[in-house]
Amino acid sequence: MEQNYWQKVLRSRVSRRRALAGTAAAAAGAALLAACGGNDEGGGESSGLVYNPEDETSKAKAGGVYITSQDNAYARAPDPHRIGAHGGVAGRAYSQLFRTVYGRLQNTTGEFAGDLAQSWELAPDKLALTIKLEPQAGFAPIAPVNGRIVDSDDVVFSFRRMIDAAGPLRGDLANEINPDAPIVSVNAVDKQTVQIKLKEPNATIFTLLGLAGLGGFWIVPKEAADTKVLDVGNKPIGTGPYYVTELLPESRVVYKKNPNFKRSSLKNNEPYIEEIQTPMVLEASTRSAQFRAGNLYQTAFPRLEMVGAKRDNPALLMFPTDPPATERVYFGQNPDSPWVDERLRRAFHRVIDRDAFVRAAYDVDFFEKEGLTVEQFWEGSFGANSWQGWVLDPKSEKDYGEAQKNFVMDIAEAKKLVQAAGKQVPFHFVWVRSAPGPTSFAQPIYDRMAIVEGMVRDSGVFTFEFKDLEWGTEWAPQIRQSGGKFTGTSWGPDTASPDPAVAAFFVYHPKGGYFEGGDEKLAQLALDIRREFDSEKRKKLVHDLLRYDAVKMFNQKIGVAASFDLAWPVVRNVGVFRGGTNWLDIRTGSELKAWIDPTKPPLGKS
Repeated sequence: MEQNYWQKVLRSRVSRRRALAGTAAAAAGAALLAACGGNDEGGGESSGLVYNPEDETSKAKAGGVYITSQDNAYARAPDPHRIGAHGGVAGRAYSQLFRTVYGRLQNTTGEFAGDLAQSWELAPDKLALTIKLEPQAGFAPIAPVNGRIVDSDDVVFSFRRMIDAAGPLRGDLANEINPDAPIVSVNAVDKQTVQIKLKEPNATIFTLLGLAGLGGFWIVPKEAADTKVLDVGNKPIGTGPYYVTELLPESRVVYKKNPNFKRSSLKNNEPYIEEIQTPMVLEASTRSAQFRAGNLYQTAFPRLEMVGAKRDNPALLMFPTDPPATERVYFGQNPDSPWVDERLRRAFHRVIDRDAFVRAAYDVDFFEKEGLTVEQFWEGSFGANSWQGWVLDPKSEKDYGEAQKNFVMDIAEAKKLVQAAGKQVPFHFVWVRSAPGPTSFAQPIYDRMAIVEGMVRDSGVFTFEFKDLEWGTEWAPQIRQSGGKFTGTSWGPDTASPDPAVAAFFVYHPKGGYFEGGDEKLAQLALDIRREFDSEKRKKLVHDLLRYDAVKMFNQKIGVAASFDLAWPVVRNVGVFRGGTNWLDIRTGSELKAWIDPTKPPLGKS
C-alpha cells in the first residue's frame, strides 16, 4: 500500500475544515497585528529551523511575566479533587507528597522525589510508609491560611476529602473504594509526620502519590472542611509554586509566585518566573494571531502552521517535543463477542499499516519536505511517552520475538486468521464509537482514528457498521467503564500513567481503571509488577507482559510521532526538563527552571 495514501485520505477529510480555519486565522491575524503591533526583529538563535534546547539554568534571572493561553473554556470550579477542574490551577497552586523527577533533555526515567515529603521510610514489611513533611513548606499568603506551614492534619484531611469528593483517581488510591487499591489509611503521627498504611507491598505507591491527574491526592488546607471558611471550589489555595490572584471564569487566570513555596531540594529560590498570565483563547486562529504578534509567549499552535510561523519570524524558537499520549483499540469480551478469539484480534491488527498511519496522522511528510527529521514510533501495550527505557519496540523482532509479526501488516495472513477462527471473509462487526460532539473527544482524535477505520474497511478482510453513542450517558458507562463487557470494537484516548508498572494494573487487571479485557495471566503479571521493588526486575516483568499481550492483542495502541513546539525566545529553558509531574511552570516542562529574559523578543531586540 502506498505509504502516503492514507495521508491523502486524511487530508481530503479535513482540508475543508483547515481551509476555513486558515481563512479565519488570516483575517484575525491581520486585525490583531494591526491593533497590537508586532516585533519585526529577526535574529534566529540557530542556523536552521529547529532550535536545540540547552540548559541555561546557570544564567537564570528571577522575575518577569510568562504569558500563555488557556485553550479550553473555564466554566467549572478549580477543585483539584474533582473531575472537570482546571488542570493548570491544580498543577501550579497545589502540591502532592511525591513527584516524578523530570528528565533533562530527554523523557524521565521514572525516578521519584519528594514534593511535600522531605524524607520517608518504608517499613521492612513494606506495609507502612512514614513521611516527614517539608518543615518550611507554606500555603499561599492569603486568608484564611495566610501562609501558614502545611501540617499532617492537612494531609489527613486531603485524603478524606479526595474520597468524599468522588475524585476520579480515588479508586487508584483508596482501599475503601477499591479493594485492590493500596492505601488503607492515612494518619497523623505528629504535626510534621504522617503514616500511610498499605494493604500489601506496592512498588508503585510513590508514583501513585504523585499522580498529576485531576482527582488525585492533592493537598488542600484543612480549613476547607468548612466551605463557609474556605471553598476551594472557588478559591484555590495550596502549597504549590504559585497562587491564584485573579480568576475570571471564561476570561483569564493570573498567578503570582508563592513566597512560601519552600523545598529542601531547591537551592536558588525557584521558581524564577514571578507571574503567569493565562488569558482564555478558544479559537485556534486567534491563538495563532496573538502568538505571532508576541502577545502570547507560548500557546497550542496549529502544527501545520509552525514552519510558516518560524520562517515569517526567524526569532521564534521551534524545538522538538516528546511524543504525546495517543489512543487505544479494544475489543468487547462479552461471552457472545467474536473478539474473545485472539485470532480475530490479531487479524484486526494485521490489516493496519502502522508506518502509513503514523505518517498520515502526524503530518510526517509535511515536516520532512521542510527538511525536518521526525521521530516515529510504533506502539504496543504502552505508549511511546512511557518512562525512558521501560518499554519494548514493536518494530523489533529482537525485542518481541515471534510475536513481533502481529504488529506487521499482512493482509493474506489476516484472512487466514479470520478463516482459522471459523469466520467468513470479509468478517462483519459493529464498531462502537463515542459520537462526535461538544462533550466528546477532540477532533484530531477522530481524524487519527478515521485512518485506522479506513485501513480496516479497505483491507477486504473486515466490514463494519458504526454504532455511535453519546459520550457521557452511553459510551462512557457502556464501553469505557464496562470492564470489556460489550460485544463490538471500540477505541478511546489512553489515560494510562507513563509509569508502565502503574499502567499495567490500570489496563490489564480487572480492577484497573482502563480494563477492557484480559486473562488471568495478564492480571497476575500486573500484580507481580507492582509488588516488585527491584526496578530492573520490575522492568523485566513489564517486558514479559508486553510480549505476552503481543500474542493476545487485548488492548493495543497503534503508533505516534514526536512533534515540535514554538516559543518566543523571551522564555528560556524551554524543552529542557521533560516528562515529570507537579511543579507546573510553563507550557513545556521546565521543573521551575524556566526564566524570562527581557532582552529577547518580543520584549527586547537581541
